[in-house]
Amino acid sequence: MDGLLKNFSKLLLVQSPIQQFNRTLIILKRRHPVPLQKKNSKHKPVLKGRHFIYDVEESPERMKQEKMNVILTQYVEGLGHQGELVSVRPTYAYDQLLLPKLAIYASPDNLERMKNNLYQTKDEEKPSSIHALQTIKYLKKMVVSVSMNKDEPWTIEPWHIRVSLRKMNVHVLSDDSIELPEQPISGPDLTLEGKSFVVYITINKKERVPVECNLHHWSTKLADRLPRTKFFTRTPVPILPEQAELLMSMRENSNKN
Repeated sequence: MDGLLKNFSKLLLVQSPIQQFNRTLIILKRRHPVPLQKKNSKHKPVLKGRHFIYDVEESPERMKQEKMNVILTQYVEGLGHQGELVSVRPTYAYDQLLLPKLAIYASPDNLERMKNNLYQTKDEEKPSSIHALQTIKYLKKMVVSVSMNKDEPWTIEPWHIRVSLRKMNVHVLSDDSIELPEQPISGPDLTLEGKSFVVYITINKKERVPVECNLHHWSTKLADRLPRTKFFTRTPVPILPEQAELLMSMRENSNKN
């Protein structure tokens, strides 16, 4: 009993309790009209089951919510940069932006501050696009299989990496965005089979992302083809010793995420 009194006394000491309002007004309409009581009649009309069938005329859940404007206080993936005015659904704005303090209301005062660049991020700190960070995370998790000819001589070039990425639905528009290791990788060399190396992809001429690639020898002759291994699940073996530490750190980070 004493514990209950102590907890109740704590509630009484709260100076500004949180009040949450919920719009739950629903307007209904009878599907079948109710018979009225006749004038000067002592008999009330009898309501039957059909008189208790209702149709929803208006409900907050059915009403289309108008979008609201908010100002982002920091970069939000897939939405915008710090200081930008965005229009989103009210529920998304409250739950995902305003409560986590990722945005503020687009009030006249806040809009004036935005014009004065108080919420603007420096250009060098901004990602190149609203999807840049999502692309970086996606590329860092990838292990690209690079298939090279088992019978003909070759040296890996940027277009080999571009084609291998395209097979994984990643489209690089220019070979200039692909940076290969300084030491060339040539073959065919079966000692390199299943081993990994790192290339760098530049996004929008700004973000530079390391991407793990795995070498596989492929032959046009069915009998000479080598079996594919689950290279993306085992520990990477580097082709270039100087990339060993980088490969291990990339794989550890991708497993954490």
